[in-house]
Amino acid sequence: MRQSHMYTSVREPRSHRSEAGLRHQAASSVVLPKLGLLSYALPWRQGQRNVFALLLLVGVCAWFWAPIVKLFALASENEHFSHVLLIPALTSYLLFMNRTTILTSHTWSPLVGLLVMAGGAVCYWLADGRDWTQDRLAVAILAFVVMCWGLFLFSFGAGCFRKDLFALVMLFFMVPLPAVFLDEVIGFLQRGSAEVTAFLFSVLGVPVFREGFVFSLSHFTIYVAEECSGIRSFLSLIITALVADYWFLKTWWARVALVAVVVPLAIVKNAFRIVGLALLANYVDPTYITDSALHRSGGIPLFLLSLVVLVGVVWLLRRYERRPASTIVQ
Repeated sequence: MRQSHMYTSVREPRSHRSEAGLRHQAASSVVLPKLGLLSYALPWRQGQRNVFALLLLVGVCAWFWAPIVKLFALASENEHFSHVLLIPALTSYLLFMNRTTILTSHTWSPLVGLLVMAGGAVCYWLADGRDWTQDRLAVAILAFVVMCWGLFLFSFGAGCFRKDLFALVMLFFMVPLPAVFLDEVIGFLQRGSAEVTAFLFSVLGVPVFREGFVFSLSHFTIYVAEECSGIRSFLSLIITALVADYWFLKTWWARVALVAVVVPLAIVKNAFRIVGLALLANYVDPTYITDSALHRSGGIPLFLLSLVVLVGVVWLLRRYERRPASTIVQ
């Protein structure tokens, strides 16, 4: 008698299979989204993408090595650009704080990234770096910043670019101001400092004869030169205010208000320094202006005092932001 063996298989109900398939399809769509022209699903592993992005960054830095070296030499020699030395560290720190989101991004934007990098390459070509004048260096460093933006878009996608927009925009402060624009800013600060200096002399009752930027006291004459404009502390306060905006303030009006405070704060701080040195030179010893550590480094304590004022303004704006809307309207 022949025995027949029966093999049975347990089949999953159709409803369960359909639900599982839908869940799997949904999960796949979350992991590998198709986001249109700006972003695409990452075609390789994240670790490979991160290594490739690092190699691209090294390549871009090598290509721009000559203007980068010239920029750091300029920042070391010229106090107008001393803030440039801090910008790469600041941007790196901000990106490091958001490293988890960046390194685990599932998307990239190759088309937009390549277009932006192409724009940076064109800017670098226009710089024509045979002689690194200030204006040509500004164009070259702007091209480097644009290349970094394009590299970030290419590697990590438009979503990550939007989330890290502040850190990437801060790279713009690496660009040295062109000579014409820098002269305009210095002239504005110089005129503002002279006006506030005249006002302070009037309030203090100090007899002085003014002719433009020249102030003649009883025993000493001072000239508010371009070097006395306070451009270095002004740019440093602007950067500090922007970082404080990013970290502590939420509303657009509070952020604009904080940056707007920097302009009069920098001018008043500089005028106090000029008046203090002028009074010491006139009534104590002329070397306080001609040759003294107070003249060379006296702006540091006043800059720290300006930071204290800025912290106070941030505190007030944060308190005002937290007030209920009905209270603010009233």
